[in-house]
Amino acid sequence: MRSMPAPLRRNYTSSIRAMANEHKVENRRTDDEQRAPALQLMALLDRHLTLHRHLLQLAYQKTDVLKRGDMDGLMQLIQKEQTAIAAIQQLERERAQLVAAWSDDENPPSLADCLPKIGGEERQKAEQLASELLDVINELQAVNELNGQLIRQSLQWVTLMLDQLMPQPPNVNYTAPNQSTRQYGHGRSRSLFDSKA
Repeated sequence: MRSMPAPLRRNYTSSIRAMANEHKVENRRTDDEQRAPALQLMALLDRHLTLHRHLLQLAYQKTDVLKRGDMDGLMQLIQKEQTAIAAIQQLERERAQLVAAWSDDENPPSLADCLPKIGGEERQKAEQLASELLDVINELQAVNELNGQLIRQSLQWVTLMLDQLMPQPPNVNYTAPNQSTRQYGHGRSRSLFDSKA
């Protein structure tokens, strides 16, 4: 290249630089195209995490409402939960479509299957988001289990109170004066509400 005349050398050098810049732009475009699904997945994970945290807050509020016995508050919280669950289901459909584009299989891969396909900082961020989401989901399951126990206890208490308040139905069948009615009902009267149901 030193044997070239100076004007030709400048043109040659500028042509090489231009080609290198085009190659960098092309590589950057390819990298961006490869990163786009990862960035979309991370955005979906972030929205999932936000909605699940909101659902967790609602579950804690539901615990307080159940302890107070506030039925109106409970109905409002259930409506809010249904709205959040519908939004989560929509996000899950979007996630399934996104990860299906990464797979040739008929069954879309799970999030754990997609993480190795993400590179660099995006992978660390996606793993962190997935870990946080899993923690929130586990906590949400525990709070929902507690709420379920509170509801079951409330129903048992209501059933017990109804059994205590309901008068015993009079026996309309004839029985001999010395014969006990216990043999037919086995000593237990039936209420209008079956507590086993």
